[in-house]
Amino acid sequence: MKHWEEMKAYVAFNGDDEAALRAAWPLVQPHRRQMVDHFYAIIEEFPGAAAVFSGPAQVERLKLSLMSWIEQLLNGPWDDEYWARRQHIGHVHVRVGLPDRYVFTAMNRLRADLCDCIQTAQLPLPRILEICRSIGRITDLELAVMSSAYMEAHEHRQLKSLQDLIVEKLPVTVLVLDGDGRVTSATEPGRRLFGDPGAVGQHYERYLPRDLVEQADLPTAVGRALAADREVTLPRVVIGQGADSRNLRLTLVPLHHELARLLIHIEDLTDVVQAEARLRQAETLARIGGLAAHLAHEIRNPLAAISATLQVIVGSLPQDDRRKAILGKVQEQVHRLDRLVTDLLGFARPAQVTLSPVALKDLARDAAVQSGVPITLVECEGRADCVLVDRQYVVQVLVNLIQNARDAVEGDGRVELHLGPGPVLRVLDDGPGIPDNIAAQLFEPFVTTKTRGTGLGLAICRKLVLSMGGRVELEPTTDVQPALVGASRRGAAFRLELPPVSSRVGASPDGTEGHSG
Repeated sequence: MKHWEEMKAYVAFNGDDEAALRAAWPLVQPHRRQMVDHFYAIIEEFPGAAAVFSGPAQVERLKLSLMSWIEQLLNGPWDDEYWARRQHIGHVHVRVGLPDRYVFTAMNRLRADLCDCIQTAQLPLPRILEICRSIGRITDLELAVMSSAYMEAHEHRQLKSLQDLIVEKLPVTVLVLDGDGRVTSATEPGRRLFGDPGAVGQHYERYLPRDLVEQADLPTAVGRALAADREVTLPRVVIGQGADSRNLRLTLVPLHHELARLLIHIEDLTDVVQAEARLRQAETLARIGGLAAHLAHEIRNPLAAISATLQVIVGSLPQDDRRKAILGKVQEQVHRLDRLVTDLLGFARPAQVTLSPVALKDLARDAAVQSGVPITLVECEGRADCVLVDRQYVVQVLVNLIQNARDAVEGDGRVELHLGPGPVLRVLDDGPGIPDNIAAQLFEPFVTTKTRGTGLGLAICRKLVLSMGGRVELEPTTDVQPALVGASRRGAAFRLELPPVSSRVGASPDGTEGHSG
């Protein structure tokens, strides 16, 4: 309140001004209603000012308030309570949305009408000037107090609006609870994490998903945090099942505010947990790959010697010797071991990628020829893109997928290679399909549906495709080509997505680019 006294001293508002204003009241009082009507008639002419009115009833109430304001203006007392009332008026102007320019111009209109009223009175000119100077001082003080309160309230509202916007868009989930456990506010990410949660104002047990409340035993955790008045952390809460499961961390922080008793911070750690799992898997595979490469080199030389020795022995035996059949089976097993060693080396060896632009049609035709499998080429609707890949690796991957499909249909089924739309190739068959218990790990090393397979073919395919910036995955067949799959044979569909030429920034003018992966 010391600012009020300071401002009065600054404009030299003193006892003489107070006496002059009180003397003006009897002169103004008879014309007060007319002045108020004139004031609001002017406002109606300006849409920006009139926009704050909700209707005639509100205008009538405001007229009564303005008449009371004029009475207080001219009669005082001009004390701390007067200052507080004028501050309140400034806050009201912000609340109703009155633009600040009308605060200043409105005061000018009122001051002019008050002085015009005084000038019509039968008073000496010096007295009229004295009263008008006092009216000028008090209205300047009024304007200073109202505008200061207006700007303070306006800035506070803007700051709160900005804070609300920032909080709403924070990439975290935060709930604030009152003393009764009701959610008083919440950030937007809650909807992305939990779908459409309950409405603000509900108890947190109804606002949050039931499985989260149960898995975290939230009532116990909330009670513990409030009773101890300290932060409680639930480091790992798993909700959902299978691929839809989420890993969450909850932090409960007690607050001391009339509207906020507890803050619940929910972090979605699912991506972090999955990334950690992939990192551990990559480290494990790297160790396995190194060991496999070492073993493959150690095994290959003895196998070559055994194979050569068997050939010599078999070649020296008579044609009708019964031992020839037995040794032939041994040779088959040696060849099988050699294939396994070759696959191990292919899996462990880093892919040396040389990229060049190739049309999908050319890749499909090369794979069809090299696979030696009678397949049907199908061009889907939409343009089949030109891709930027290592041609040899893509053909190798396609040949592997096509030959796997041939083995699955066992000669009497059908294999198709679909081109497009976009930079996509699909290999489909109408065989028995992939068992659900194997599908999730199908691209892992040593996982196979074949009785005599090494389980490294698809793992090598994925490694080669990833080295080119592409992706290979198993798709539900019925989502791709329902007509290919019979009622009793669901088949398999492998989707190979490759990087289009346009996806590579900085390629040379002819589209070629090379690097080691």
